[in-house]
Amino acid sequence: MSTIEIQKCLNKNIKNIKNSFHDTSDLIVRKMKADFEGSFEIDVVYLDGIIDLDLIQEHVIKPLLEPFKTVGFNESPIDQILERIIETADVKTTAQYKELTDAIVQGNTVLLINGYQKGIIIPSPKWAERSIEASIGERSARGPQIGLTEKLKTNINLIRSSLKTPDLCVETIEVGSISPTSASILYLDGIVDNGILKEVKKRLKSLPVKYVLSERVLEDVLEGKPKSFFPRVRHSERIDGVVSSLFEGRVVVIVDGYPFAIIAPALFVDFIQAPDDYHISMGRSANRIMRFIALLLGVYLPGVYIATANFHKDDLSNNISKAIISKDELLPTFWEISILLFLIKMLVDVSFRLPKSAVILVSLIGTIVIGETAVTAKLIHPVSLIVVGITALSSFLGANRGLVGADATLRISFLLISNFLGFNGIIIATTVLIIYMVSLKSIGVPYLSPLIPFKIQELKDVFYREDLQKLINSKHTYTEDND
Repeated sequence: MSTIEIQKCLNKNIKNIKNSFHDTSDLIVRKMKADFEGSFEIDVVYLDGIIDLDLIQEHVIKPLLEPFKTVGFNESPIDQILERIIETADVKTTAQYKELTDAIVQGNTVLLINGYQKGIIIPSPKWAERSIEASIGERSARGPQIGLTEKLKTNINLIRSSLKTPDLCVETIEVGSISPTSASILYLDGIVDNGILKEVKKRLKSLPVKYVLSERVLEDVLEGKPKSFFPRVRHSERIDGVVSSLFEGRVVVIVDGYPFAIIAPALFVDFIQAPDDYHISMGRSANRIMRFIALLLGVYLPGVYIATANFHKDDLSNNISKAIISKDELLPTFWEISILLFLIKMLVDVSFRLPKSAVILVSLIGTIVIGETAVTAKLIHPVSLIVVGITALSSFLGANRGLVGADATLRISFLLISNFLGFNGIIIATTVLIIYMVSLKSIGVPYLSPLIPFKIQELKDVFYREDLQKLINSKHTYTEDND
């Protein structure tokens, strides 16, 4: 189909198009005759329900039905239609069937003229979309509140409304061989790191998939191999977050149908930052340090508690040991923590799956079962419940920033290591973890940059947010290693 050309016979062309769409009932063929010093048979083809009928009626069909005299002797009817009759802002021609069918699927209207081996494509999509709303997943007390939507063109419109410069470049590609999905690569010319841009384009254009039902498939190819539980690209549904990333020399990928922007590269330090850091004066360092400590608590706290209970209970005073270590409870400390973490995870998953009206009831049941009843029945120790509660709160903070996978994987790993090897195992595992993180790269950029390798000029926006004027006027650079 990709190499088949349009034929001169209009009926054959229409038959081929209908066969391509398997005679679907919403494929509309509007037959008409245009008066160009004679009579030309023209068929208007489109998919009902996804085009702007008013636009086609007023600016295509109505002008074609009016009498029209040819002006140029060497101009074909197609050229005259393009130049003098069709009143839409954008229009193009093609001689390939594949381009015609792709255009119809994407909400365009196609004009075919009997006796001519070209088709006219008129952009006329009218997709259903929700209204522009505030960002839900990245809420901020101050600053812009508008979030991205599912429509690609709407998102680019929102970004351009905040980033008014001709240096903003948008390169749109089609991903998927059966059902193509548009994806736009955004960057600022003169600011973007050219090595990163080249690598992003290379990876996206080499993606061999039939369709895209989730932007995760693009994230996977951008993260590259080997796979890791640490995210090496990040999401943002905030306009200011996307614009800020572009000014930092990063590349942004937006997929049609998904209200999130994919930002690359993504470094570990990016996940302890939040939109509030750039819109309020207080907490420029305290908030980021708090998030980093919360990340450590979510990973290490259950393991440290189990290591203390299994290997260092005798090193504590009797009062402290009796207060924090299980004694008369039915379950050992390891199983207390493991079961509680499992139940918390189950409650979180249930809260996202059930109707909103049932969430309160589930929360109440969970509180009774996990909390008061389990402690009263001496199934679990109260301190175990406190440890798991702090761990859950800390992990929620990391999950909101995109570290849910890394947080859960590391917590379970340290839980098992501490149960068998104690603090020695935790120290060894931490050393291995740091070495592993040093080896990770995001689009060729070291994952722990600017800490490892150390770049003092880039520390102005890591654990401490420097003065905004200095940040705005400074240039970000990345240590690259694409080999």
